[in-house]
Amino acid sequence: MYKSGFAKVNGTSLNYEMAGEGEAIVLIHSGFTDLRLWDKQFDFFSKSYKVIRYDVRGFGKSETPSKSFSHIEDLKGLLNFLEVQRVNLIGVSMGGSIAIDFTLEYPELVKSLILSGPSLNGYQKLAGEVSTEVSLATVSIASRDENFEKSVEFMINTPIWRQNDAESQARLKNMFLDTSLEWALKDIEVVANPPAAERLHEIDKKTLLIIGSEDSEPIMKIAKFLEDGIVDLQRVDIKGTGHVPNLDKHEVFNQIVMEFLDNN
Repeated sequence: MYKSGFAKVNGTSLNYEMAGEGEAIVLIHSGFTDLRLWDKQFDFFSKSYKVIRYDVRGFGKSETPSKSFSHIEDLKGLLNFLEVQRVNLIGVSMGGSIAIDFTLEYPELVKSLILSGPSLNGYQKLAGEVSTEVSLATVSIASRDENFEKSVEFMINTPIWRQNDAESQARLKNMFLDTSLEWALKDIEVVANPPAAERLHEIDKKTLLIIGSEDSEPIMKIAKFLEDGIVDLQRVDIKGTGHVPNLDKHEVFNQIVMEFLDNN
C-alpha cells in the first residue's frame, strides 16, 4: 500500500508519503533537510511496517508558516488525517526534539521513541556552545543571503555533516540548497511550556538513542542529559559518522533500529 499527497491540517498543508502495512512508524527529518533524508529508510522499513514520512511545516513541499504554529499539533493533525492511532516515532536532530515533545504531549499515541542526535527544547546550553562560525552559516542559510551557497558548502563540509560517500554528500547538499527558512527567523513556532528538558522523567516509553561518534559536543551533552533523564533508554553509538547516520551509515542505522523495533 502506497499513498502520498498533502494533508490539510491546522490551517496548513503538509506533504507526506505512506507505504507498507502493520504497526506504524513516523519518520521526522532534521533541520535544513526534508523527507528525502529518509530515502534509505522509507522502502526498507515499509517491508515490515506502515511507514509515514512528511515534510515538517516550513520544509520541503509543505506550506511555509506565516503565523504561530506548533509542530506537535501538526503531527497530531497528520495522524488524525491518516487515521493512524499509535506510532513508533523516529526523529533526527530537530525531528528528535519534535518526537520528544509529541511523546510528552500525547503519550497514549506513542509506542516507542527512537532519537538520533536529537536537539532538545529547553536545553539552553546548546545555543551558547555552537561556534560563531556555524551560527553565522546557519543564519545565512536560513535567510538565503548573498553568502548562501558558500554557507551551504561550509556546513556540509563540517565534521558533523560530512558524508562518507559522494552520493550521500550530494543528496544532503541538494536538501540544503532547497531549504528556505526565512520564516524560522521570525520565532513563530510555539513550544511546550514547561519545556521538554524539564520533563524527561515523564517519558516511560522504550527509547533508543543513536549517536554518531563525530557529532558535535552540544549533541553529546544532550545525549548524556537524555540518558540521565529518560528511565527506559538504550544508547547505541555509530562510529565514523556525524549528525545524520541514517543517511551516512544507513545499513548500520537500519539494522540497529529494526532490532529495537522487533524486540519492543
